[in-house]
Amino acid sequence: MKIKTVMDKVELRIPSRAEFSKDFAAVYRALSSGSRPHALRAGLHYSRVGDLRLYGYQAILHMYCTHGREGNHKLELLNAGEMSYVQIGREVERIFNVDPSRLSVMRIDLAADVRDVPVIWFAQHLRAKWKRAVCEIGLIEYSQMGPRELQTFYLGKRPNCFRVYDKIAELRKQYTLLCRGVSPETKLPTFEQTYGYPKSGCVLTRVERQIGGSRIPPQIGTFGKLRSLPSFDPFDRLEISPGPVADHEPNIEGYGLKDYLAGLGLRNRANELGMHRLRAWVNKHSPGNASRFFKKYVEFLPSGDGGIDTGELFRLYVNSVGRQLAS
Repeated sequence: MKIKTVMDKVELRIPSRAEFSKDFAAVYRALSSGSRPHALRAGLHYSRVGDLRLYGYQAILHMYCTHGREGNHKLELLNAGEMSYVQIGREVERIFNVDPSRLSVMRIDLAADVRDVPVIWFAQHLRAKWKRAVCEIGLIEYSQMGPRELQTFYLGKRPNCFRVYDKIAELRKQYTLLCRGVSPETKLPTFEQTYGYPKSGCVLTRVERQIGGSRIPPQIGTFGKLRSLPSFDPFDRLEISPGPVADHEPNIEGYGLKDYLAGLGLRNRANELGMHRLRAWVNKHSPGNASRFFKKYVEFLPSGDGGIDTGELFRLYVNSVGRQLAS
């Protein structure tokens, strides 16, 4: 059984002078000649791009960057969440004669899986400091079961953003693709045997930090430095608004009618927009007084009951990445 862990995507820069391994050199020659199916093709930023999965490698190869003078390559490791740190390094060495520890990280996705807290709770309570763009995705990536059963949303813009999504919904989609075209006589493992979770009745939300390009922090700037991931907090820019306890209802006598109605309006907007967009909306129309408004009307904000705080989120991440680095 394969269970994805926290280091879910890794892209590494390969120097243009790096040589292929002996075994892969023969594969590359065949790909370049077009004698094998799915040969190399031109890409948007690289002159040659090839998916190596058909040949037993868990990677997509991007050769000769068309920007700048160096013409370096990129190795996009696939299913990195199903491999240990050591296995990822070995996969690099199967393709290039390089020391993986010295390679620069071009992109990495770091995540924590949270049980029993739905995506909609995070949409209502989560805020990313300095992230202006918010894109809620439901119908585009996955079907929505109802108007408020959100399955995916982003804070920020890719490749530097936070993504929060329904992990079980994603696995169901993968399982449907796995079963497609398989004859009825073929006995496939069940969903739970394949992924380790029941197909229904389980709430599992993945909170993911995607980091790429010039935003890669120096402390995790090379593959070798990823050994220090347990001391790196990918969620340091997240704030989770706890709000009041669920059974607490503001007293109109304590506010007066005007402020009481203003608080109810703020609550409605919080439920509609979520805390990230609500803060931007209040700052726009106040102007810039969202913190004062939230402090004054904190009793009206969405309840934090049944959720999680940033400390627990970081703990889940540390436990997961520790297992991936140790194995």
